[in-house]
Amino acid sequence: MTDGAPGTIEARLQALTAAVERLERRVGALEGQAIAPRSAPARAAGDGATGRGPAADAAALAGGLTLAGRSFLVLAGAFVLRAVTDAGRLPPWLGVGLGLALALALLALGDRAGRGAAAGGPARASAIAHGLTAALVGFPLVFEAATRFRLLGPGAAALALAALAGPALAVSARRRLPALAWIAALGALGTALALAAASGRFAPATVVLVAVGTATLWMGYVLDWYGPRWPVAVAADLAALALAVRAARGAEDAGTALLVLGILLAAYLGSVAVRTLVLQRAVVPFEVFQAAAALAVGLGGAALLDARAEGGAAGFGVAALLLASGAYGVAFAFADRRDAARANFRFYAGVALLLALCGSGLLLAGAARAIAWAALGLGAALLARRLRRTTLAVHAALAAAAAALAGGLVTGAAVALAGPAEPPGAAALAVLALVLATAWRCAGAVGRATRAERAPQLVLVGVAAAGLCGAAVGLAAPALAGSPAGLSAARTAALVAGVLALAALGRRPEWLEASWLTYPVLAVAGLQLLVDAVPHGRPATLVPAFALFGLALLAVPRLRRPRAAPAATARVR
Repeated sequence: MTDGAPGTIEARLQALTAAVERLERRVGALEGQAIAPRSAPARAAGDGATGRGPAADAAALAGGLTLAGRSFLVLAGAFVLRAVTDAGRLPPWLGVGLGLALALALLALGDRAGRGAAAGGPARASAIAHGLTAALVGFPLVFEAATRFRLLGPGAAALALAALAGPALAVSARRRLPALAWIAALGALGTALALAAASGRFAPATVVLVAVGTATLWMGYVLDWYGPRWPVAVAADLAALALAVRAARGAEDAGTALLVLGILLAAYLGSVAVRTLVLQRAVVPFEVFQAAAALAVGLGGAALLDARAEGGAAGFGVAALLLASGAYGVAFAFADRRDAARANFRFYAGVALLLALCGSGLLLAGAARAIAWAALGLGAALLARRLRRTTLAVHAALAAAAAALAGGLVTGAAVALAGPAEPPGAAALAVLALVLATAWRCAGAVGRATRAERAPQLVLVGVAAAGLCGAAVGLAAPALAGSPAGLSAARTAALVAGVLALAALGRRPEWLEASWLTYPVLAVAGLQLLVDAVPHGRPATLVPAFALFGLALLAVPRLRRPRAAPAATARVR
């Protein structure tokens, strides 16, 4: 037994060694089989995936030709339907109806083919080809139904256009086909403008453009398709502006035009409000552009229609003022408290200012409008001082400048300093007092570290200085009637007094912007002395004029020197 044990163990070791060798040979064979197939087929698979192989190129070309051939066959069928209708074999209404049904059927086929469009490839191309063919059949047919066959009026044609563009945009959004969205948007845009030009009725086409523009706007919000919304929005703005101009001339109904302008404002501003307030997103450049354009077109168009709207423009003004108060409330109660982007606060505050100015402008006229705008500027200045908001200081400056233009302060000052001066009216003096109060309350209201932050106060000081100089010359004009030399000397005196006042006021840190105006006003005074006082003056008037101007030349550099800071008191330890 002991003799057989070593042999048994040796036999078992030899069997185990043989089994390991067989396993090694088998593993080596398997590794060789795995490496060998990856050389050629892997390259072929990689070429096929990237589309670089000849077979892939041939397949792509064949697929494209197939789609093109199918589309041309469908177009041929549409032209057969057109020829049969032209020949009188089919009633026009039936031919048009069949053509529109064909376009809608093609959109349905595109929706069906687009089920696999997310993965790309033939399914996506087929869906886009169906949509393009539907657009080529449907949009021209809507135009011809309204113009050639006279089957549809302007309103019905707009409804047919919306019934075609709406499903096309829906299919593009459902199947994630941005190319189809471009096709539908541009097709609807071109057809709507062509219908408006052919029929002379812009209201229905504008409503369709606003609807398509709103749809593309929300596609940009939800699907990140930012391109289609731009051309449609611009077309809607231009169509609405053309509608307002035509209505002001009597070519369109003024009430309908006001309604369409209201739809434009509600659609775009409402969409922006939902996105920024409900969804709490920051405002984007398109929203700023389109909101400004819609406000300009809508409120400007309402101002054009004020004389023909029979009270409609006044209602527009009341609505604008209510929206302005709401926009200001949103700017402070929502955008600020929710810590939204600073752009949101500026956007809503800017919209509120435009609405307030335009709304009051629609309700008021003449001196009342100027006083209201000046009061609005003073209110913004008071809020800016209380809330420390630079944006409100900008609003105060803009409102004051608008009031000065509407109240004749700027033009009155220019006339008083260069032409026949007249005493300012009570309304102009009231506007001037409000502008002065606005400048006073804005001084030091907010931090002004940069030149851009100092621009509002610079505007306020400039407007106030021009108004004061013009008012001073105008008030002196009756006493100097019939004396051009005396009036010229009064102009020189007013300008020199303005220069000295600006230089003295600019020594204070909160009125630093006044010092920036001293040399420009001094240059104006020198020009007035040369071209006005010298030609029209006499020795009795030229002596004080030259003396005053010389005094200004001597005093301004000294007055503009900043005050020396008080010496620091040594600390006693």
